[in-house]
Amino acid sequence: MNDPLRVALIGAGFIAESHMQAWRNVGARIVAVCDKNVSLAKSKAEKWRIPQYYGDVYKMIREENFDIASICTPANVRLDVVKPILEKGIHVVIEKPFAMSVAEAEKMIELKNKHGVKLTVVHNWLFSHIMKKTLRSLERKEVGDLLGVEIDLLHTKDDPMAANPSHWCHSIEAGRFGEMLPHPLYMMRAILGEVKVRHISGSKLGSYPWMPIDELRVLLEDINGRMASMYVSFNATRPETTLKVFGTTGILDVNLSNNIFIKKKYREINITQVIKDNLRFLTDYINSCFSITFAILTKRYQSMHTEFMKEFVNSLIGDAEPQVTGEEALEVVRIHNDLSSQIHKLYFTN
Repeated sequence: MNDPLRVALIGAGFIAESHMQAWRNVGARIVAVCDKNVSLAKSKAEKWRIPQYYGDVYKMIREENFDIASICTPANVRLDVVKPILEKGIHVVIEKPFAMSVAEAEKMIELKNKHGVKLTVVHNWLFSHIMKKTLRSLERKEVGDLLGVEIDLLHTKDDPMAANPSHWCHSIEAGRFGEMLPHPLYMMRAILGEVKVRHISGSKLGSYPWMPIDELRVLLEDINGRMASMYVSFNATRPETTLKVFGTTGILDVNLSNNIFIKKKYREINITQVIKDNLRFLTDYINSCFSITFAILTKRYQSMHTEFMKEFVNSLIGDAEPQVTGEEALEVVRIHNDLSSQIHKLYFTN
């Protein structure tokens, strides 16, 4: 594969810029951008120096020659956009959420198998520098056998999707929560495997009338009885995603936003042990700060989307399955639909 891969962007909203930059970072050539708002497609084509723009995906498919479609549309129109692309024999990279229903996800998988193309879904947090380090640590059993997991996802009240009552996310089940919940769910699955919903609790602390709740706590359980909890807030003082993994011989305390990785082992509660423990924390903290700063300064650090696209390109070159397969993304859709449906029934219906 000597010639640059040719990519078309479908959807020209906020997330499309991350896709555009990631594809260029891995050496692909973006040949066209398409959005039903043709004026938006035109403005983004000019801004991003993309040679062609379209307001109709069928016209773009007829007139352009490209290897990959990067799907950045709202999830509630996903199948209508992806179906003709797969039928044309073009590979697809789909921004999460994969689909709004299990049936839609299954149909896209059926089409990619029928037409012999690759399909993947952007589970980008799995490709972050610090998440990859965390998963390697768990594979090596550095904290022993797994006991449980906690993920906290903090957003401010100025979150651009939550704060905009016209954003498409407010038209789907569970609103802004329905849009963002695939992130913690695919991370939970990467750590624990299959999980199911055990308990949901929501409350409203903010002032947006279009959000019935803006605080959420979810309890999950895997097939071995290990518990996992998720806390989501849209009232925090700063955006931040943190992860704790509890094991039989230690704890991983990970700040995914700041790329901080701290490993905690057993210690007695006395002055000497606490001082030694704090010094170990400080060492881990300094090492994490130095590692990420050095990677950024030396330009070795790449965005999560760039790392994701790089892996997908490698799967094309090696004719291998992408790391995030359509089948794995389907399982995330299953648990996501179950959770979103329960949240919607509890808090979004009168």
